[in-house]
Amino acid sequence: MREIVVIISDLFLDADDVDSAAKSGRVLPGLEQLARFGHASAAHEGWRAWLARRLGRDDLATVAPAAVAAATSRDTSRASDSTASRDTNDASDSIGARDASAPGGSVWFATPVHLIASLTSLHLDYRGLLRLPPDALRRLAQDFARVFGDSGFHLEPTSSHLFLLRSRDAIAARTTEPARALAGELRGSLPVGADAGVLKRLNGELEMWLHSHPINDERTRRGELPLSTLWLWGGGPALVSRDSLASSDVIFASDPYVVGLCHLTGASCRAMPERLPDLSGFPAVQKIAVVAELTPSLQANPAWTMFEALADLDQRYLIPALSELRRGTLDSVTLVANDTQLRIERRDPLKFWRRPKSGIAALLPVSPRAAC
Repeated sequence: MREIVVIISDLFLDADDVDSAAKSGRVLPGLEQLARFGHASAAHEGWRAWLARRLGRDDLATVAPAAVAAATSRDTSRASDSTASRDTNDASDSIGARDASAPGGSVWFATPVHLIASLTSLHLDYRGLLRLPPDALRRLAQDFARVFGDSGFHLEPTSSHLFLLRSRDAIAARTTEPARALAGELRGSLPVGADAGVLKRLNGELEMWLHSHPINDERTRRGELPLSTLWLWGGGPALVSRDSLASSDVIFASDPYVVGLCHLTGASCRAMPERLPDLSGFPAVQKIAVVAELTPSLQANPAWTMFEALADLDQRYLIPALSELRRGTLDSVTLVANDTQLRIERRDPLKFWRRPKSGIAALLPVSPRAAC
């Protein structure tokens, strides 16, 4: 095997986060080894475009993320996507899901979020990126069809705790991925562009619809955060071409973009492992990628900070990958996070004269972040 790639899809940092990490004293052995011996470079377009290019599909790197996710046919999903849920697929069929390739329309991600209200503004944190179960997704999609049936919008559950929102008409707007708006004031994350008003108006209607929704009553009784709205992002014209290529690459992920990308590239998409899998089980594979998230760990461990969740991913994926590199099983290990790439090759750890570096600081981007 030539390479293991670890992508942390929802890790976005600024200088203040780096200072907080330094003060916390949290040790991240894998990341610090990558920072000391590896080579850093910018992933200006974000991890999705970076991954599409690494899989040989430069043409998909500039396609809207939601359009790539929507390119997965339902028939293919049932047959081969090990991360797909039968309940979610059935829900998509029952509410009359439209073909993603329908001309003239667009498709968007709709992420369930819980917003934190202060005296003057709204904020979002990691635990506010809600992961709804398939039954809740299905019920919300069915109720959306009832309430918004004549609006020209259609809400479709995915297998990854969020929705695709399809629009009958084309919508030209630039949006911000919710993970990029974490812990920030949300005013700067509102849609912009010629048709931004369409999404803003729909978002206001979504907030009113969900404010007293029965699903929120049920979540509150269980002690769970209520659903404030559906965050609309990552959209653009629906894909027409679904041509796929043959590939020996294996990607472990639950992200709907990755599922769609695998469908279009021919890579094998598999369910997320608890830790890096045994590489002996992939003798003919040239590249393995793991697309990990901090959010599930933070929601499963309420007392954890972001740095503790990152340390957990470091232990489960980065350290085992670097161990394989030292054994000579791999040619390289690459980490992509925060619009930055850290790559270490087999002989790099021999450069013992390099001084230790802060792993977190090595992930600070060198240019403005990518937009969706």
